Amino acid sequence: TGERGYPLPPALREPPRHPLLEKGTFELLHRNEIVEAKPKVLHFGGFRIHKEHSHVLRILNTSPSSLRVSIIAPSTQWFKISFDKKGLLAPGMSEDITVTFTPHEWRYYYDTVKVFCGDQGENLVVPIHAYPSANDIKLPRIIDFGKVPIGTQKTKSIPLSCKIPIQFEYEIALLESHPDFDVTPLDGVIPADGTAEIVVTFTPSRHRTSRAELQFNISQFDFEPVTVSVVGSSAPDLLRDEIVRAAQAELEVQAAEDRQERRAATVEKLKRRKSRGPLEVRPPQIASEAMERTIEGVKVPTTRSDTQATTFVLNQTAGKLPLKDLFSFIRDQREGLKTFQKTQKGKAAGDAKQGLVEATIGPAEEEDRQALELRFEMHYREVEKYDKEKELKSTAARGEEEPSAEEVVAVQEARRQKHQEILERRMAADVARMDAVLHTGKSAVPNSYRPIAAPTWDENENDAFSVRLQVIDRFLRTGAKLLMRLRAARRCRSLRRAMAEAGVTDRASCRAWVEEETKAATAGTR
Repeated sequence: TGERGYPLPPALREPPRHPLLEKGTFELLHRNEIVEAKPKVLHFGGFRIHKEHSHVLRILNTSPSSLRVSIIAPSTQWFKISFDKKGLLAPGMSEDITVTFTPHEWRYYYDTVKVFCGDQGENLVVPIHAYPSANDIKLPRIIDFGKVPIGTQKTKSIPLSCKIPIQFEYEIALLESHPDFDVTPLDGVIPADGTAEIVVTFTPSRHRTSRAELQFNISQFDFEPVTVSVVGSSAPDLLRDEIVRAAQAELEVQAAEDRQERRAATVEKLKRRKSRGPLEVRPPQIASEAMERTIEGVKVPTTRSDTQATTFVLNQTAGKLPLKDLFSFIRDQREGLKTFQKTQKGKAAGDAKQGLVEATIGPAEEEDRQALELRFEMHYREVEKYDKEKELKSTAARGEEEPSAEEVVAVQEARRQKHQEILERRMAADVARMDAVLHTGKSAVPNSYRPIAAPTWDENENDAFSVRLQVIDRFLRTGAKLLMRLRAARRCRSLRRAMAEAGVTDRASCRAWVEEETKAATAGTR
């Protein structure tokens, strides 16, 4: 009752005191000899008013025998407990207690849950803390500014937010400071239902990596300080690279705009052509695969791989036509010979000298050796047939007129040109060739060739002294070349040094320097 004897309302009445509280003290935390509380302290941090928040408290029997414990509920109306009473707890079993917290205002709450063990062990107490907290604070462990050019600065912000109508103070301690980093502000207040911005500015002064460490501390219960590392670096030519990247980005944007414009122009063109007639559709033409291909002068079938094709390849000689193509080849050569003879007769009637020269040079030089041999043999048969007909028909054969000296000179010059062209083509083919080729053919030499040393044809002859002389001569020539190069290099260095001392940088200054040196040498002053 109150002072005047009136009863108090239920909200202001003190709950009746539990009788077990008079039988002992409750001071021990976490565990004793027979039971253990998990967790040892209950925290209701960051709660919301007018809402229920729950935690589970577990009382575990750690003794080797069964026992009975009594749970004393919190004494305030803000905390309530509920559990299923099991009676005796066997060894290893636990009693799960649900602690429910229902706040009605933003403030700090405290109460306890007590465990009465009787004479079997010392009593336990589990504290309960409930407190508001800025529950939306997320701090990064590392803030990396990357690479920043010297003479510029880069800024990053760290938000400290609070979603409850209570303001919290914060403080930032510089565990490891650096002159290139600036942190503002170092202390302040997080507004209720608001956000406070912490600004970190990096201004590099040297080409190096900078590092600083910050420790954030907020004035809320059970808050552990958070350490944040701030790093940044600077390297040469970063500003130039940024300008180049910006220019490339602009070019890419311009290219994208150009592509868009071209597409729009194409769409407009297609719209204008919308009224045109139907397109003429043509079936695709598929190129037929060649029946044969030539590999190192041998024709190889590409569509067959049977025994007949193998025999066809093995019966060929490199550089010569196979038997099945020989008849058509002979026919073409005969027609070519007839055309050549008609051409020569017409030219001989007009210009005997030019006809003789072309007859000496012969047909096209691009033809292969087999074609030339066949054409020569056919021409020879024609001449032989003509000689036989002369004997049988008694035809008068006056022969050809003897060529003049000018015609002989012209023929010799034509042959020399032909041989020179053949030599140039072979040299060009050898220059373009990448692999070594062994040629076992015979070489033609003029009849006037006479070797200086007559061959002895003695296989057992061993002239070792001449070989030694060759080695010595090669060594002397190599040494002379090396000495010449060393002397030239030394003189070039001396000349460059003298030109550098005289300040020679171009042709005009070099010409003036040479004239000055020549005059000094003539006068004898140098």
